[in-house]
Amino acid sequence: MSELSEILKSEIKDYEIKDYEEIKPQSEENPDDSREYIDDLFSKEILSTDIVNDKYPCQEIMDGKTYYYDDNGKIYRVDNELAPNTEYVINGYEYMTDDQGRIVFAKGELDMKAREGRLPIKDSIESIGKGDQKEGDDRGHLIGDQFNGSNGLENMIPQNANINRNDFKNFENGLAKEVKAGKEVKLKIELIYEGDSRRPTDIVATYSINGEESVIIFPNS
Repeated sequence: MSELSEILKSEIKDYEIKDYEEIKPQSEENPDDSREYIDDLFSKEILSTDIVNDKYPCQEIMDGKTYYYDDNGKIYRVDNELAPNTEYVINGYEYMTDDQGRIVFAKGELDMKAREGRLPIKDSIESIGKGDQKEGDDRGHLIGDQFNGSNGLENMIPQNANINRNDFKNFENGLAKEVKAGKEVKLKIELIYEGDSRRPTDIVATYSINGEESVIIFPNS
């Protein structure tokens, strides 16, 4: 089992406290007062959890490691490694990794971003490609920035710059035009890998516009 798997196994646990109403005071304090105190404590913990959930997605540093949480408060990344065999949701888009922590798909209904400008990509090509990137590769978005796609490695691949800046860009702009026209546009990006490489050989895009589905394959050679 990988170090990341061990971290996740230790971090993601469900705790359940049962029969808390049977807790007895250790002093002469009135039992009813103790029970009221415990009930109040539990209600405050629930309220605190609700407040934290409003902050997702987010990240925090614990024991020198940076943990990343998705829209649902689930750990999907530790430092520069995506969790293996994990489904996560970022900005409403769903992702899945394989047993090596490589993204195997990204999908969702496209929506135009509300913010202005383009977010800078926060991870290096080295962090994204893990040494398998090629010279001149772009850090390619799976879900485009204009659709409010994430700007981190959880939404990135090492991508042939010519494909990314031409064919793939034109494809995204065509979908954006349909979204702006008020049509329902859904997209699923699937990635094909060879061996243990972190750089996909092909990008398979399945999309539908008002229910009419099409498929296009972008080589990443």
